[in-house]
Amino acid sequence: TPPVKQDSLVPTEVTPPVTRHHLVPTEGPPVIKEHPNNMVVRRNDPTTLNCAASGAARVRWFRDGQEVVTLTQDPRSHRVLLPSGSLFFLRVTSSGRDSDTGTYWCVASNSYGATRSNNATLTVATLAYDFQSQAESTMRARVGDSLTLPCRPPKATPAPELTWLRDGRQVTNSSRVSVTEEGDLVISQAVQEDSATYVCRARNAAGTRESQPTELTVMTPPWFEERPVNVTASSGMRVELSCRARGSPMPMITWRRLEGELPPDRARTEDERLVLQQVATDDSGVYLCEAQSKAGIAAARATLTVVDAPELTRRPQLLQVVAGSTAEVPCRIKGEPQPLVLWRLPSLDRSGLLAPGQISGHATVSDDGHTLLLKHVTTRDSGIYYCWGVSTGGGVSGRVEMMVVPAHPPPVVGVGPQDLMVAPGSVVSFPCEVVSEAAKATISWWYRPAVHLPARKLNKDAVDSRLSLPDNGALILKDVREADDAGIYTCSVTADTGTVQQAAVLRVTDYAQYQVQPLSLRLPAPPSKPRLVTFNKTAVELSWLPNSQMSSESGQWYRVEYWRQGWDEWRVADAVIRQESSIVSHLTPGHTYTFLVRAVSIRGASFPSPWSDPVTTHTPREPSLTVDQLRQARRRLSRAVITLIDSTITAPDSVLLTWDFLAPTDESVEGVLVYSVGEVSTVQVATLLGATSSSHLQHDLRPNTAYTFFVVPFWHSIEGSPSNSLSLTTPED
Repeated sequence: TPPVKQDSLVPTEVTPPVTRHHLVPTEGPPVIKEHPNNMVVRRNDPTTLNCAASGAARVRWFRDGQEVVTLTQDPRSHRVLLPSGSLFFLRVTSSGRDSDTGTYWCVASNSYGATRSNNATLTVATLAYDFQSQAESTMRARVGDSLTLPCRPPKATPAPELTWLRDGRQVTNSSRVSVTEEGDLVISQAVQEDSATYVCRARNAAGTRESQPTELTVMTPPWFEERPVNVTASSGMRVELSCRARGSPMPMITWRRLEGELPPDRARTEDERLVLQQVATDDSGVYLCEAQSKAGIAAARATLTVVDAPELTRRPQLLQVVAGSTAEVPCRIKGEPQPLVLWRLPSLDRSGLLAPGQISGHATVSDDGHTLLLKHVTTRDSGIYYCWGVSTGGGVSGRVEMMVVPAHPPPVVGVGPQDLMVAPGSVVSFPCEVVSEAAKATISWWYRPAVHLPARKLNKDAVDSRLSLPDNGALILKDVREADDAGIYTCSVTADTGTVQQAAVLRVTDYAQYQVQPLSLRLPAPPSKPRLVTFNKTAVELSWLPNSQMSSESGQWYRVEYWRQGWDEWRVADAVIRQESSIVSHLTPGHTYTFLVRAVSIRGASFPSPWSDPVTTHTPREPSLTVDQLRQARRRLSRAVITLIDSTITAPDSVLLTWDFLAPTDESVEGVLVYSVGEVSTVQVATLLGATSSSHLQHDLRPNTAYTFFVVPFWHSIEGSPSNSLSLTTPED
């Protein structure tokens, strides 16, 4: 409220007060009953100086030793002597010779004498409009500063009382806030709550004056609500560095690089965040977030490390190796930093991973992890091999299908011994023609008189001169005797690839009509090499052609024999086949088979056909998935799908992992596998179904152990590329 001008306080009509006091004459000088009092009066206001005396015949007033001229004496005077003896001022003045300011007293007199009252000072109160000194309209200070708001009041009589107002309320002294004798407001150790509008108020009888308002802002230096954190990112990724600062006034955020310039075409600021698109290794460095205001400046820094995602430089391919040999499965992965290479074998479950230098059975991973060696492979080693490369820059996976084919199947007896019935004294010949791809096959003959009796080996150096073993593998026995030679003769063939035996019974009798001569020269001719028509997980369809020298006699059929890698003998699949084709069923998925065919008649079986090409039955897969679905799933999951964001230790044996999907997964991800690889290659894997999960609390970790974590997406049996890895060491228990 602006101060009221004193001129407006001049009364338009003033009626002097009337005191009903009769001056009663008494003997002796008058007695002052009421003395005048000191008074402070606003200019132009009416006032009265009281004076009452008994026995006074006359009352006069004096100011500073001079008798006061009243209205009775001068019609122009503004001073009136009241009947009671008091002096009434129509309006007090303070200027010129007519000023009412001074020291007053009254003198009451009669015929006996005069009596003087006490002195009374009349002061005309004044208060100028302008402050001699005042604070600026706006002031700024920092938290913790000490400051003074000056106030020198307007010139006034009497000196005005000074008070300070804070947002309209009077300021009271405290340990931090005080008003000096001169009227200055002193604030020490300023706090943000001191920010307000301050006014200095001067007040006396003449009125009230207020200084111009001072808007005080106590500024808080910038401080960081969120500091940027160090980030490790793969080349080509989008990186965000967050930075939020507060203060009073609100600071402005700017970003700069400690060494070098921000890439103008790939760097921009979004809501105080620095966003870098498609980062490259050249973007690695220290980035500064600077918060600046009038209260000061603050800086926070973060280091960006751009790493190259692991890359397969030697991609595994389909491998076909021979059983018994050493297989080398290559998987060369490069990257900076050097990625950790892990292998998974078909024989291992999802938690079975091999690290560099690790051995599992006959499988060994090289020290650099780039080669998997398998010694003395068998068909059981056939299957899908995975190699994974993970680092902080990302993850990559390789997949190779290895097919182990047999080196050589076991030998077969092409033409072997047949049951004979001969007369005593005859010459007997048992053939044993061997078919074998092994470097060397050994033929031995064994004789046992009866099934229940032990067998003995027949040697060339035997004492019996009737026995001979020519180089063609046959056994020739001359001058046979019923008592000594009748029994079971077995041709046994041994090779590196296996063994085979064929036995025949020799009967010696005097009944010539039962004598049977060997028919080996009249056996059926072997058919052609069997051809693969089609196959699936458990069955193979074969076809072949009859031999052009096949006899026209009826009663001839075919017999199919087969061998699976790992067996040491051939087995009969179907003994009686009337046509030139056959379906061999009840096979084991994922194994390699070889087939042969013989023509059979009442005279015996032919020499075997050439062996078929090896065929590996299909490995089982989900019956609901087509080949096209599997192909599409592998293509979708071959690119990066997940990025591992953070690993937080929650206890000595547990870590909280969080990740993000890089793109909408739709139906391409059925779940994720969370891997925890310990420093001694101990592996834990957690399977989380659904593509909505974004965190996992890994329990049962070893305290004070270094771990590497990564996440692998999967869809049914198809596993995708692993995420980037994060490493830490769990605290001691």
